[in-house]
Amino acid sequence: MNPIVEINEDGVLHLPSKILEAIKPNTRFVVEVNNGRLILHPQSNPQPFWVTATSEERAEGLMQWVLSHKEGPNLPDEALRRENIYE
Repeated sequence: MNPIVEINEDGVLHLPSKILEAIKPNTRFVVEVNNGRLILHPQSNPQPFWVTATSEERAEGLMQWVLSHKEGPNLPDEALRRENIYE
């Protein structure tokens, strides 16, 4: 049996989880309507994350990057003092 796709009154397309599992996150598609059929073609040149992401997604990405760098040298507290920034 083929999965059922529904478009609500706001135009939001709801896809079953089986379909979403086969598609990588942030994949962009070109939409074509042909004789009442909706055809999705993967975009050939995907745009970078920072272009397509919402501000919330960018903030989350930054936080994940920050948390992935727990080990390593840190700046000493005196380096962050205003009078020391210009030296």
